[in-house]
Amino acid sequence: MQSGSRTGSRLLPLCLALVCASWGDGEFDWTRDSILLKDGTEQKGVVIEAWDPAQVVLLVDGGHRHAFPMTEVQRVDKLRDRLASFMGVRAAGNSADKEWQLVEDAARARLPFMARLQAYRVLLLDPEHAGAHQFLGHKPMNSGWSWFIDGKNVTPKKFTELSYEWNSRLVLESEHFVVESDAGLKRALEVLYDLEGLYLWWMRNLAQLIAATEDVDDPRDEKITFLVHRNLESFQPLSRKEPYYDPSGDESVSKGGHNVARTFYTSEGARPEELFELATQALIYSTLVLGKIKGGAPDPELHRSAHWVETGLAHYVALHCGGKPGFPEFSEMLDGTFRLDWNSARRTFETISPPHPLLSVRNELTNLIGLSYDYFVGNSSNIPLCKARCASFVSFLIEADPPVLKGDKVVGHGRAGLWYYFRQVYGTPLAHSSKALDDGFGGGKVEALEDAWKTWVKPFSVAVGTPPPAKVSR
Repeated sequence: MQSGSRTGSRLLPLCLALVCASWGDGEFDWTRDSILLKDGTEQKGVVIEAWDPAQVVLLVDGGHRHAFPMTEVQRVDKLRDRLASFMGVRAAGNSADKEWQLVEDAARARLPFMARLQAYRVLLLDPEHAGAHQFLGHKPMNSGWSWFIDGKNVTPKKFTELSYEWNSRLVLESEHFVVESDAGLKRALEVLYDLEGLYLWWMRNLAQLIAATEDVDDPRDEKITFLVHRNLESFQPLSRKEPYYDPSGDESVSKGGHNVARTFYTSEGARPEELFELATQALIYSTLVLGKIKGGAPDPELHRSAHWVETGLAHYVALHCGGKPGFPEFSEMLDGTFRLDWNSARRTFETISPPHPLLSVRNELTNLIGLSYDYFVGNSSNIPLCKARCASFVSFLIEADPPVLKGDKVVGHGRAGLWYYFRQVYGTPLAHSSKALDDGFGGGKVEALEDAWKTWVKPFSVAVGTPPPAKVSR
C-alpha cells in the first residue's frame, strides 16, 4: 500500500488544481460545459438541452438560456459525455493504486464530485492512503489521519460509528445526486454510483423521446437527494413504511428543499428498496419539470396527479437494471430481451376490492390513467394491484407498441402516444389531462387498448411457482 500513498502525494497537486476551481470554494462551476462555434468563439455554461439534433441549449449563470443551431456548432463539451467515459472505465476488484488513478481521471475530466467519491473508494481499500486523505481535506493526527463527518474531524473509529447514526449521517454528493445515509461509507458510495449509472441510461435511451433536459434548472440547490436508511427501524419515525419519492419540499435535507427520495435497506437486500424505481420518478421530475421551470418548484400536485405513468415507467426502467451494487449493469430498451415480471403480470388480473374507481367502468384503462396519488399510498390491498396494472400497461405500450384504432382506422401507436404524453404532461403547462394521451394516440381512445393489453400480459402471468428469470439479475 505504500506505493499508492507515495503516488497519491505526488499527483495530489495536479488533482487539486483541477478540482478546487469548481468544488473547493463551494460555488457552482458555471463554466463546466462549453460550446465551440465554427467561427472560433467559445460559450461556457451548463449544457441544459442536447436532445434536439437541430440545436443545443446552454444555461448560464443568472438563469438565461441560449440556443445554438447545430449548423453553427463545431464541438459540444458536456458533463454527460465526460461522466459516461469515466463510468465506462470503472471496474470491480481494482487495487488502491488503480482507484487512485481514477481520482486523477475524474479530476482531469472536470468531474469534481466523482473525484471525491473515488478518493473515498481508495480509502475503503487503503485507509492510510495519504493522497486520498489530503485530497479530501483530512488532517494528519498523531496516529494516522482524521476523517470528516457531521461537521467534525474525528478518528477513523469514530467516523465509522457516526456513519451508522442517522443524526450524524454521511452526506455525499455525485454530479447529479446527493445521498444522506446511516448505512456506512461503502453503501453510500455504491448508491451514488448506481444512481449516476441510471442517469446515463436514462439520457441515452429516453432524452430525445421525451425531450429531457441534461440537468435541473438550478444545479446548486435542486439536486436529487436520496435519504437512505440502514434498515426499517431507522426509517420508522416516519408515518410511512414504504419507500417513496416526494417533490413537495416537506422533507428535511442538507441541501435543496425538494426533489427528495427516501428508502431503506432490508436484511436481504444488496441495494436499498426500490432504488431504481424511485430514481426513475426523480429523473422524470428533474429532467422534464425542474429542468424547464425557472424559479421555485412547481405545484407538487401537478406531479402527483400523473402517478400512474410514473409508477409504470419506473417499474419498466427498473427491469433493465442489475449488476453488483456500485457497478450497475443495464440492458437496453427494445433489444428483444424484455420480460414483464411475473408478479406484475399476475396481479394485473387479480380483482380489485370494492369500492374503487377501477370497478366503476367496463374498461379499467378509462379510470386507471386518472387515479389520484392517494390510490397508490397506504395499506390497502388494492395498491399492489393498481401498481401492477400501471407497470404492465406502460410496458405494453413500449414493448408491444400497439396500434390505436378510431373505428376501423389506425390513427396512432402506443409508444409514440406515451412519449407524447410525457412531453405534454411534464414539459408544458398543460398539466395532466387524459386528453394528452388521446392526442398522442392521434385521437384514438385509451380504452380501445384494453383487450390488447390484457392479451399481451397474459403469457407473462401463467408461470405458477418460480417466476421467469429476468435477463439481468437484480
